[in-house]
Amino acid sequence: MSDPVSPSSAGVAARVEAVIRDVLGLESDALPATSRLREDLGADSVDAVMLVMALEREFKGKISQEEAAELSTVEEVVDYVSLRIGEQGLS
Repeated sequence: MSDPVSPSSAGVAARVEAVIRDVLGLESDALPATSRLREDLGADSVDAVMLVMALEREFKGKISQEEAAELSTVEEVVDYVSLRIGEQGLS
């Protein structure tokens, strides 16, 4: 039995970035991986909750509050989702 093919990290990054841009109302296509959600992109606590909900919808999975609280940059969100896709079989 073969392992399921996981989505490319570039594809995951593009989807995560699209969700972040949508939730935060960002118009720029440029979203550096090192951008901090709160400090650089202006996300507040309500935005953080909305972002988690949008990511859960996009990737059909759950993100715990504890794990979400540790995600502070775009890159950390992409890495987290990439790892969770492998662990939970999210699509």
